[in-house]
Amino acid sequence: MALVSTIVGIIIPVVIAFIIVIVLLKKSLLILKEREIIILERFGQYHNILHAGVHWIIPWVDRPKTFYYSYYVDTPNGKELREGLNLTRISTQNEVLDLPKQNVITRDCASVDLDAVLSYKITNPKQMIYSCVNLPNILSKLLQAQLRNLAGTLEIDQIIEESHLLNALTGLMASEASKWGVEIVFVKVQRVEARRLAEVLAKKKNADLKNKEIIITAKAHKQTKVIESEGLRDSMIKKAEGEAQEIVSRAKGAAQAKLNNAQAEVKTIKEIARAVGLNKESNVDVSKYIITIKYLNALKIILGLSQTSANLIAEETVDLQSLPMFGVSSVALPNLSSKKTN
Repeated sequence: MALVSTIVGIIIPVVIAFIIVIVLLKKSLLILKEREIIILERFGQYHNILHAGVHWIIPWVDRPKTFYYSYYVDTPNGKELREGLNLTRISTQNEVLDLPKQNVITRDCASVDLDAVLSYKITNPKQMIYSCVNLPNILSKLLQAQLRNLAGTLEIDQIIEESHLLNALTGLMASEASKWGVEIVFVKVQRVEARRLAEVLAKKKNADLKNKEIIITAKAHKQTKVIESEGLRDSMIKKAEGEAQEIVSRAKGAAQAKLNNAQAEVKTIKEIARAVGLNKESNVDVSKYIITIKYLNALKIILGLSQTSANLIAEETVDLQSLPMFGVSSVALPNLSSKKTN
C-alpha cells in the first residue's frame, strides 16, 4: 500500500505538471497562415501586429484582440443571417458580400429592386478593429444608403439600359470605407427587377430597337449613296483630268512638230547656202529661194482644187489685164512715133 501511495503521489504531480505545460504551450504559441493577421494586446492595450508564421506570447498577459460580425446575405432560400463571434484572426484577402435585394425609388418615381454585390479588402487591420464594430454590417448599410441616393438621381430607363452608371457606387463607397482601413474593390449590380413595369419596359425596349434598326438602315442607305456619288465624282474628275492631259499632250506635240519643222527649214537654208557656196559677205538671199518653193507648192495645191481656174499672165501686162475689174474697157496708148521724131 505504501508503494502504491508513493507511485500515485509521483504520477499525480507529473500529470498536473504536464497539463499545465500543455495549457501554457497552447496559450503562448500562435501559428498564423498566409494573409492572416492578429492584433495583440498587452494588459488591454495595443501591443503588436502578428503576421503569418509562428509567434510566442506571454499567457494571460498578451491577448489577441477579438471581434465579431453579423449580417444578412441573399441566398436561393431567401435572406440568411451570418454570424461570427469571438474572432481573432483578420483576413486580408478579398471578401465578397452578396447582399439582399434593395428596393429603391428612381427620379421618375418608379420602384425597382437592385441586387448588388460588394467586394472589399482590409488594408489596415489595426484601424479596422479599433474604428468600427461589425464591419460587414456597416458596409451593407452604407451600400443600401448609397444605392438609394444614386438611384434617386437616375431614371428607370437609365438604370435598366445603362447599368454601368451604377458603377459610380465604387468611388462613393471607397471614400467612406477608407476611414475604417478598408479598400472597396468593386460594387456591381447583378440584377434589376422592375416588377409591374417589366412588360411596359419590354415593349418600350422593342420599340427602341425597331427605331434603331430603321435609323441604322437609313444611315446605311445614305452611306451607300454618298459612296456612289463620291465614286461618280472621282470618275468624272479623272476623266476630265485625262482629257486635259490629252489636250496638253497634243498641244505640246503640235508645238514640238512646228519647232521641228522650223528647225528643219533652218537646216535646209543652211545646207542650200553651203551648197551654192554663199557666205556672210554674199548679197544672195537664200530665203527668197525657200519662199519661192513654198509659193510654187501652194500654187500647185490651189490649181488642184475642184471648180478652180487660173490664168497665167506675164508680169508686164498684169496692170492692163486687171483693168476690167475696175470697169475700164479701153486704154489710149501714147504716140510712140511722134516721140521718136522729136
